[in-house]
Amino acid sequence: MDASLLTILLFASLICILFLSVPIAFGIGIVSLTFGYFMWGPASIFILASQVYAGMQNPSLVSLPFFMFMAAILVRSGIADDLYDAMYLLIGKFRGGLAIGTIFVCAGIGCMSGVSAVGVLTSTKIALPAMLRRNYDEKISLGVIMSGGALGQLFPPSVLAIVYGGLSGVSVGKMFAVGLSTGIALVFCLVTYVFIRCWLNKELCPAAEDDPRQEISLQTRIQVYSRTLPSILIVLAVLGSMLAGIATPTEAAAIGAAASALIALILRAINGKDIFNAAVDAAKQTTMVLWIALNSLLFVSVYSGIGGGDVVNDLIVNLSISPGLVTAAMLVIVFVLGFFIDPIGILFLTMPVFLPVLLALDVNLIWFGALTILVLETAYLTPPFGYNIFFLKAAAPASISLLTIYSATPAFVLIQLLTVAVCFAMPEIVLWITE
Repeated sequence: MDASLLTILLFASLICILFLSVPIAFGIGIVSLTFGYFMWGPASIFILASQVYAGMQNPSLVSLPFFMFMAAILVRSGIADDLYDAMYLLIGKFRGGLAIGTIFVCAGIGCMSGVSAVGVLTSTKIALPAMLRRNYDEKISLGVIMSGGALGQLFPPSVLAIVYGGLSGVSVGKMFAVGLSTGIALVFCLVTYVFIRCWLNKELCPAAEDDPRQEISLQTRIQVYSRTLPSILIVLAVLGSMLAGIATPTEAAAIGAAASALIALILRAINGKDIFNAAVDAAKQTTMVLWIALNSLLFVSVYSGIGGGDVVNDLIVNLSISPGLVTAAMLVIVFVLGFFIDPIGILFLTMPVFLPVLLALDVNLIWFGALTILVLETAYLTPPFGYNIFFLKAAAPASISLLTIYSATPAFVLIQLLTVAVCFAMPEIVLWITE
């Protein structure tokens, strides 16, 4: 059978089975094994197994359970709560200050955890009641929590950066570096948006003119600010060890996991049972990622075996499409998939198809990876399956409906897409930190 027709049938089958609500990991595996069996017979099982075994030797994946464990410790210990208290004292009394502070705190939490759940859950528990109590606009309050939480997937130690680095062969350290530069750009855009909205409509995020914090003594303020030290130490343990050249990303992950548990124990914020439960949570999350990885490797093996890579490359060459247009089209595909598929699954599904084409067109893979992760951030906010939507709903007061949360997302998704467009048009915003 013609390779072009096989490629179309392979992807059409995958789309159909995913629309049947089959979990992505197992849906990919079913399609891959079925096509492999009918193409090459029973021997395909052994061929595909050897390919998967080779792919799972990727050392970048070793860091995943460490970062998952660190995130679980942060959720259970409440270390991130102190970060918000300090930001509340610092800028909370200004118009829009609580919303802007929430964005900064989520960025800080992202630098500790590398996942979005920690920032969303912490901010929903602490920031949301404070903002609503001050008569902040409900949509802005919900939007900054969801978009701020998504920063955890962009700032190092980003789990998405680890997965992309493993798939592309790009240094995870460099992906962490460009995650820092694009993260700063996105924070700037989010803060600017909130500031402008508050300036145009002073009722959206009113200033706390009667703020009782003005009566708080200097000694109390120093105590609150000093409680941010554990958060700073965890960030330094992870990022500092890498930037100083002391540890590789995988070693830094282990250092961060150990540091977070040790600091939480010293502060008596957790006990032995909490550590055990955090380890169980980390194991569950890591297992989910690895199942997606394993079945995606099956899919890639079948895709390569039927000549799918050559079909796509020939199509691009024959159409004489510019590298910029090809890159933009790939980012659009990633954005659309984000409405339906887990971001990690999207990486495993698309990158083996995209990367050979990008290499042939001489596109910078570090730049493309940063843009892809920026686009994938929108998947955490886009209905119907945005993770941050459900994290927020689970922790928010019962009075806040799912429809209200959905209505808060469009403006912040547009802000993220605007950041992607700026970084696409001016690659130096992304790449300056690697030069």
